[in-house]
Parts: sequence; structure tokens; C-alpha cells
Amino acid sequence: MSTHIVERQRHVRMLNCIVAVARDDHALHAHAVARLQGSDAALCAVMMHMAGSSAAIIATLGRRVRQAGGRPARHGTLLGGVRAGFGWWGTVLGDAGIQYASQGQACRGRLIRALQAALNDATLPEDARPILDEMMRYAQHDWQQLHGRLDGLRAREV
Repeated sequence: MSTHIVERQRHVRMLNCIVAVARDDHALHAHAVARLQGSDAALCAVMMHMAGSSAAIIATLGRRVRQAGGRPARHGTLLGGVRAGFGWWGTVLGDAGIQYASQGQACRGRLIRALQAALNDATLPEDARPILDEMMRYAQHDWQQLHGRLDGLRAREV
């Protein structure tokens, strides 16, 4: 196989890893929006924004994967599925708002780490770097916003 094909396949795998984590992120936030409607409008708005942000990442990187000749990841990760299962128990047994905010923060952290790993990869094509940089900035901003919201929810419970 030529090095060009190997590099392209590596690039597709790297982007698909981010797409899969973003799918986990989107699923969590969309589920949180459905469950929190009517109970906590402010947290619901944050979760809705984050679900939209994840959907944008999935769409943008999915297009790039297709352009590179690959097929975008259609499912999330195994870790995301396991976390969602355990997280569901937390929403049943405890405060759903705190649980969803905590899960959302952890999931967004996984997305940030996946983006950072891609940005640190020396084989990343230069035309992809600005796109991933922008996604990283938005993801970090969302993480900070959710962190502040989580602190507010925890303070309310005291």
C-alpha cells in the first residue's frame, strides 16, 4: 500500500474516533433535554446548546471523512454506552439535573481529549487543523459553561 493511502486511512480513523465520541455526547445531551424539559429550563437550554454543538461536529467531520473516501462512524463508543447505562441509574436514584450535568461534563471532557489527541498528531493534514482548533475552543467553552452550571446545582442542594 502506498503511504498516501495509509495516511488517508489513519486520518479517517482519527476523525471517526472524534465522531464516535461526539455521538456519545449528542445522545447524552439529547436524552437530558427530553428528560429535563419542564423541570429545569436553564439546564435544559445548556443541554440543548451542547446537543446542537455535538451534532455540528458530527456533520462537519462526517463530511470530511466522506471526502477522504471513508464512511463516518454511525454509532458511539462502547465506553459511552456503558457510562450512559450507569448514568441512568444516577438519574433515577439521585438529582437528575446534577447527574446529567456531571455526565455531560465528563462526556465533553472525552470529546476535548479526542480533539486534543488529533491536534497533537503530526500526521494531521494542515487543512484539518483550523477546523479542529475551532471545535476545541467551542468544546472547552461548553465544558466551562457546564462546569459553572454544575457548581450552581450542587450549591443549591446544600
